[in-house]
Amino acid sequence: LQMNLVDWFKGMVASRRGDELVDPLIEIQPSPRSLKRALLVCLRCIDLDANKRPKMGQIVHMLEADDFPFRSQLRTRDKDPVPSQVDLSKKIPYPTRHVEPVYKASWR
Repeated sequence: LQMNLVDWFKGMVASRRGDELVDPLIEIQPSPRSLKRALLVCLRCIDLDANKRPKMGQIVHMLEADDFPFRSQLRTRDKDPVPSQVDLSKKIPYPTRHVEPVYKASWR
């Protein structure tokens, strides 16, 4: 059985299983409100009508709201708001293959 990733994602959201889309290894899970916001942004990004999809700047603005999880929870968790590179490497696996840089000029 093959399924389109966009259709699968929309189905998960429609059946109220959005919490299953969050990586369980993330140390600080998003609040229900933050998750809902992120899912709504994702849904806008995959709109069938390309003209209705938000621009990258709009996406950043939508996700940088004060109640988005990583802005408030990380700051209150530690005195140091930016985890060290060593801390990040323990929590976020780096790709094992070489990843080509993406240049802003090539975005469309």
